[in-house]
Amino acid sequence: MSRRIFLVAALLSLTLSQTPLCVAQGVLSNGPSWSSLTKTQKDTLATLEEDWNSLSIEQRNKWVHLSNRYEKLPPADRELLKSRMSDWAKLSTSDRRVARANFINSLNIPNDKKAEAWEAYRQLSPEERKQLTEEAAEKNKTKKPSLVNSPSLKN
Repeated sequence: MSRRIFLVAALLSLTLSQTPLCVAQGVLSNGPSWSSLTKTQKDTLATLEEDWNSLSIEQRNKWVHLSNRYEKLPPADRELLKSRMSDWAKLSTSDRRVARANFINSLNIPNDKKAEAWEAYRQLSPEERKQLTEEAAEKNKTKKPSLVNSPSLKN
């Protein structure tokens, strides 16, 4: 589960980090409300509707910019993005927080080390993967609250 959270956060963060805020494209400086979105934008961002009001102005603007580019993406990329957005929308606030922190932490790890670790993980048996997941979950239960796992923090 934590790998899945990491991958979803990484894809979304990479996608969104490459998109500047574009006031010139009609994105309001105070962030668009859900009702101000076009039908196409609402259709593209439907999985985010429930969370829209809790998103920061910057996040809303980035999502709107992404939705404006969505139709230009190849069909396979559109389906992948929709799937990842759906996965992200299903995550709890705390899981999203962990995913963001994991992504930020991963920026300090060289790509060759990440590839090596991923290959080692892929070679584990399903039982070994399950055990690794359970060990990580148990380790996280005993951690003191921090920026990443504190239940008092909101988006």
